[in-house]
Amino acid sequence: MKKIILSALVALSAMCANAQVWVGGALNVTNVSPDGGKSYTDFTIAPTVGYSLDENWDIALQLKYTSNGSNTAVMEDKFVIAPFARYTFAKCGIAKFFVDGGFGIGKENYTGGTDATLFHVGLRPGMKVELSPKVELETEVGYLGYQSVKDKYSKVALDLSSEFLTFGFTYKF
Repeated sequence: MKKIILSALVALSAMCANAQVWVGGALNVTNVSPDGGKSYTDFTIAPTVGYSLDENWDIALQLKYTSNGSNTAVMEDKFVIAPFARYTFAKCGIAKFFVDGGFGIGKENYTGGTDATLFHVGLRPGMKVELSPKVELETEVGYLGYQSVKDKYSKVALDLSSEFLTFGFTYKF
């Protein structure tokens, strides 16, 4: 029994020696100018904490808050908790290309005080640029997956709108 516990501790130590905790975040600010209407700004902030398992695999948790700046908007704001796994599939110098796969659950608040539960599952491609051994800039473009807001809508889609264009950073400890 002691040999099994010792072997498990050695294996765990070896795994943790290569692992690295990181924090990051993304910001999305979209200026919307509807035809004949007053322009407004949508704002999203998404802090993330992650754990690198090896050179290619990360696991992470993102908290995402979106506020709709339109005073006539149906959806006023939303909050989403989204765990995901990231696979880095290509490296070219200081650039790394990845895809995030995960899901999110949350709540949308609507004008008039109504709330709706939301769920999504899908893939998001992206790219990181290493500025130093500890700091990376990253961007994600688009979304392929399923989205559902209870009693409102559901869709399977490839979405390349500005809602799914984010710029962020990562700091490795």
